[in-house]
Amino acid sequence: MQDYVNLRDRQQWRSRRGASQPHIDACKCTVPLLAGWISEQQEQIVVMSFWSWRFKMVYDLIVVGGGPAGSTCARKAAQLGLDVVLIEKHHHPRRKACGGGLTTRVRHALDVDFSPVVEREQCGLRLFSPSGLTVEEVRAETTGYMVRREDFDHLLLREAERAGATVMEGVAVVDVVENANTVDVITDEKTYSGRLLVGADGVNSTVARRTGIKTRWRDDEICLCIEAAVPMDPEDIVRIVGDPNGSQRVLIEIYFGALRHGYAWAFGKRAEMSLGIGVLVSELEDLRGAWKRFVLSFEKRYDVRIDLSATTAARVPLKGPIDNTIASRVMLVGDAAGFVSPATGEGIYYAIESGKIAAEIARDIISEVGGVSTETYQQRWQKAFGKDLGVANFLAGMMFHSIENMEAVCRMAYDDPVMRAYTFELITGAVPYRTSRNRLVKRMLRKHLRTAIKMIL
Repeated sequence: MQDYVNLRDRQQWRSRRGASQPHIDACKCTVPLLAGWISEQQEQIVVMSFWSWRFKMVYDLIVVGGGPAGSTCARKAAQLGLDVVLIEKHHHPRRKACGGGLTTRVRHALDVDFSPVVEREQCGLRLFSPSGLTVEEVRAETTGYMVRREDFDHLLLREAERAGATVMEGVAVVDVVENANTVDVITDEKTYSGRLLVGADGVNSTVARRTGIKTRWRDDEICLCIEAAVPMDPEDIVRIVGDPNGSQRVLIEIYFGALRHGYAWAFGKRAEMSLGIGVLVSELEDLRGAWKRFVLSFEKRYDVRIDLSATTAARVPLKGPIDNTIASRVMLVGDAAGFVSPATGEGIYYAIESGKIAAEIARDIISEVGGVSTETYQQRWQKAFGKDLGVANFLAGMMFHSIENMEAVCRMAYDDPVMRAYTFELITGAVPYRTSRNRLVKRMLRKHLRTAIKMIL
């Protein structure tokens, strides 16, 4: 927005868009005449419409969606020298239904200092079985981070803007049209043209639908979640999920069996507790009833009162990547592409990785690197983490197949310190899922063969 609305750098504008000084002066003289008759936002639209009429503005890359995937992609692409516009339908910061747990893999993948928005560090796991068995694993090192998604996402969006991407907030995309050499993104305000488009607009992706890449999700591909951001005294948070060794770090709580094919969670932050529950839509029985029972049991267990006024619901893709994530000039990233772990529901790591890959592919396509196309993006993400998500799907199928399997996982972790450590690594995302699978399967075959056979059968 700032390049052609505020015109801060006229020399850069003229060199990039071919605008002459008389045209700039004409626009500057015309808009003030409307002062008092139109709002500031309408004034910006007038200026933008003038430039759209006078010059055909074609961006190198249009990114739709300002979550972690879109912001990372826009930031990386701008750093690589591309002319990028990011279109986000909400004004940030905005509420996001999410537990807000970040794995250590996110820290390694993201070259942005997000420590200012870290509410608490994580140091362990408390796992509850369907029968009420409690399994606890505490580590000396930090094993994850707790953030409020509205703060984390806002930070990444501003970093994209700081890198040089144009950010348009409060703008809804209504259609996408692919042309021979460009792609048009039609919004409720105007039409944007770009050489490439990245759809980072989540599970309800308009980009995916309008381009025909993914028109609908099956019930067995989607998890329905209810999440509440519960205000809580920091002392109560420490009492409930605090580090037993006395630090200000926290454990995450996972409740297996809150639903037959799902689980619930409790994540402690600075002065807020994230409580949530989720299950595949195809296995949906009584989500609201299960949610009420979980909240009541949590209140009773820890002698607290739960304020559910900040409760939201969301859909999460939970069967791994969709078969195809591209069109001729379009790439899908993050949740829009199904890049979420079926084992844990964690998607931020894959959002960041896919956003970076899409930006690099966009740079190569714009630079006309031989043999690079959007198909290269499909190949690149499959190589980077496609197999890992496939393994996560296998592990999820084994764990959540039945109440009995969930109980067996917890029982093995309770009885066997090695299995407990491996289960911790799986749930917290400390290691790739292929590593978790290999370790768990090997241990089960050696020490828990009978249980392993029952789980498979």
